[in-house]
Amino acid sequence: MLLAVHARRPYSGAVTTQTQARQFFEDKIVQQAGAEGVLLSADERLMLKWSESAPDSIADPDLVERLAAEISDEDYEDKIAGLLSRCYAREIAADRGAKKAWADAFATLNRGDHYVLIMINRAVGRQLTPWWKFRLG
Repeated sequence: MLLAVHARRPYSGAVTTQTQARQFFEDKIVQQAGAEGVLLSADERLMLKWSESAPDSIADPDLVERLAAEISDEDYEDKIAGLLSRCYAREIAADRGAKKAWADAFATLNRGDHYVLIMINRAVGRQLTPWWKFRLG
């Protein structure tokens, strides 16, 4: 089942919890998909919430199998990472201050185990990780 991306007011407050951080990135993905005319299925949307640590994560044991029948893991991760990468580039070009909101949400989400972090890291992880974390120790 495909869902048209509907206009929803994106989360715009301060990101202080993992749930808010995950919602921040979900909103960015959905926003970019809408701008590009990319449809996200119900299962693709639900998978954005998948987490081993969040109490509000979707506990649907069949979700992984349903999504795998629809799209490969690699293609799904590429699709979501591409949307994130293009959204980040667009927002940074329009407002250099947007990087702080992305970095804050990224740091908050990194406190837990969230599937969407794989795509975020692939898309913009290097831009959002403080330089000193890359230093050799």
